[in-house]
Amino acid sequence: MELPRPVRQYDVFLSFRGEDTRKGIVSHLHGAFRRKGIEKIFKDDKTLEIGDSISEEIKEAIHNSKFAVVVISKNYVSSTWCLEELRMIMELHNENLLTAVPVFYNVVPSDVRHQKGTFSLERYGCSRIMLLFSSKKRTMAAKVQKWREALTAVADASGKDLSKW
Repeated sequence: MELPRPVRQYDVFLSFRGEDTRKGIVSHLHGAFRRKGIEKIFKDDKTLEIGDSISEEIKEAIHNSKFAVVVISKNYVSSTWCLEELRMIMELHNENLLTAVPVFYNVVPSDVRHQKGTFSLERYGCSRIMLLFSSKKRTMAAKVQKWREALTAVADASGKDLSKW
């Protein structure tokens, strides 16, 4: 006997890199969802400082969403916050607790899958992160590996390629 799924607080959790997409594609997606009658949308509009960790509010919103729309843009992996959101989203997706829907915005999905070009984690500071947390290198190496796995998994998921949009 299958247990009933819990009632979710949100229909959609929007994951995005604000500087790239907040006033463009994310605003359009948010508006399109509302026009279709989807009202329970979590869209974090806070500006983050470098080094901020993912908040409990975000973690709870991810866990309490039916869908996560991940807008992957050229600077998405420059944010450890975004990478941590993605890791959580893909873990829940793999456990069938939410559905992840990637939107590739002005990026090539295979670059995300293979972490090439702007999606090379080393390019966006994973080496710098490792130095900052040198006393916790093993823990950080494991975290970076989980980010890599999440990037590969989201690139393999069915989504929408808006690289020419």
